[in-house]
Amino acid sequence: MFHTLGYRGHHIQLSTPDRHSKEEIRVRIGHTDGGFHLVQVRTLIGAMRAITRHVRQEKQA
Repeated sequence: MFHTLGYRGHHIQLSTPDRHSKEEIRVRIGHTDGGFHLVQVRTLIGAMRAITRHVRQEKQA
């Protein structure tokens, strides 16, 4: 099963391949040139923090 959540213009991807596998949470952070990179995190709150941190860094630059 796979879910994508939007948060502050970026995406959080939740995936559980099957019943016996561990849930994986990744943050998809987009770049202004159209590219993106995935960052593995442990929790949904951790994913939101990673996006918030990235958005704040963009504003400061």
